[in-house]
Amino acid sequence: MEGIKKPIIIREVWEGNLEFEFSLIRMSVKSHPFITIDTEFPGTVVPDVKNRKFYDLKPDETYSLMKANVDASKLIQLGITMCDQYGNLPGFGSGACFVWQFNFREFDVEKDLQNVSSIELLKQHGIDFSANKMYGVRSKDFARLFRGCFGPNCTWVTFHGGCDFGYLIKALTNSDLPRDLGTFRNLLSHYFGNSMYDVKAMMEPFRFRGGLESLAACFNLVRVAGKSHQAGSDSLLTMQLFMKVKQWCIYRRYATVLRPCMPYGLNLEVNRRVIV
Repeated sequence: MEGIKKPIIIREVWEGNLEFEFSLIRMSVKSHPFITIDTEFPGTVVPDVKNRKFYDLKPDETYSLMKANVDASKLIQLGITMCDQYGNLPGFGSGACFVWQFNFREFDVEKDLQNVSSIELLKQHGIDFSANKMYGVRSKDFARLFRGCFGPNCTWVTFHGGCDFGYLIKALTNSDLPRDLGTFRNLLSHYFGNSMYDVKAMMEPFRFRGGLESLAACFNLVRVAGKSHQAGSDSLLTMQLFMKVKQWCIYRRYATVLRPCMPYGLNLEVNRRVIV
């Protein structure tokens, strides 16, 4: 992915082109089975009552807090980046490469529960809430097409991706998240298989801290398309980071880091650093 030569275009997905864009994604799945997702949502609307740090929570506590927030709020954007094992993005024979950004309509900035500072940040980074409300994708239509698109050979990648998968499960089941972490894990396996990677969880044994931007900077990566805090661009940067981390671990022979893992904070066991 470091050697990308073509320009990268983020394809905006709305109600009017939803079917067509999913047809392109279906064409790409077999040849580009590595899929990174990122979501934008109204921020933390249900804080931890004890005001604990995220890394101080046990997995069941992390899940309960995540569930409360996902259940209480609505998805704004979903970004999808697809690539092959070498990091090449789909281009369909054109002079460009493509990433997808789905804009959802259910969130109403005038009425719905939200974290005001998070909403202001999203506005500053270009999200047009009025356009989403008028032209955005309906979650039920997205879920119908998503369910028939991806197969068992896909590998799913996130960065601190509990909420990313949480909002997808909420859309796919058209219901609140299950009460317990075990059932949620079963739903993840059902819809996404067992090849999942969370880059933040992968790097936890090395005590890397911070968010997507700061970890990307540690690996000398720069954003090559779009803006931060927009789902398409963030999914692309996450994929760049995943490919870089994978190379870094292979070079240093850190085997356990390359094993599939649950989203950060939801692991029942933390990976141990093993050099082979």
